[in-house]
Amino acid sequence: MTRLLSKIIISLLTLWAVSAFIAEIMGVTIFFPFNIVERQEIPYHRLSSLRLSIMLTFAYFGFRYLFLQTDKLYPIQFLDLYIKSLTISSLFVFYSMNVELREYYFVFFFFVVSVILHFASKRKIRSYFN
Repeated sequence: MTRLLSKIIISLLTLWAVSAFIAEIMGVTIFFPFNIVERQEIPYHRLSSLRLSIMLTFAYFGFRYLFLQTDKLYPIQFLDLYIKSLTISSLFVFYSMNVELREYYFVFFFFVVSVILHFASKRKIRSYFN
């Protein structure tokens, strides 16, 4: 059940990302979830949380490369990690910048997504010798 739910969520987020990319090429900016503006700046607290989540993800993979070189990572695990980083960084940035309470739906949404992806990305250990 969690795997199906995670596939639905990832499909919707992928469609959103592709449509936001195409819209940006056409001169229309879409920032999450469906705020559509024409060449207007994206709020600074959102840009800052995205920037910090990319840095957290990069730091994680840097440490992982240095100390756990042989472990493989599946795409769902990467998405899970990035969404967790986005949730954590957004929470701290929004709190430190005294963002309005109604903006926290962004954090809540990605927290729910990260919980679903966490359970969907767990490795299933099979015992072949039983």
